[in-house]
Amino acid sequence: MDCKEIVKLISDYIDREIEEAKREMLEEHIKICKKCESFLNTTVKTIIFSRKIYKNKKIPKKVEKTLYYHIRIRYKK
Repeated sequence: MDCKEIVKLISDYIDREIEEAKREMLEEHIKICKKCESFLNTTVKTIIFSRKIYKNKKIPKKVEKTLYYHIRIRYKK
């Protein structure tokens, strides 16, 4: 599994909506790839931070899409 595949699966991984085999491969990759580990940690922290800000409010889809876009752009650098 390469870094591009990891980025595509992170959301499903966090939401626990990923097949066991893919989850295991993702976790093995993250153990050896600091860039993907950082991406995962940043994404999780962003979700936690967003939940605190919005509490019981739903994040607007436009904000969510913009956030993911910027994370992906940042990751590619």
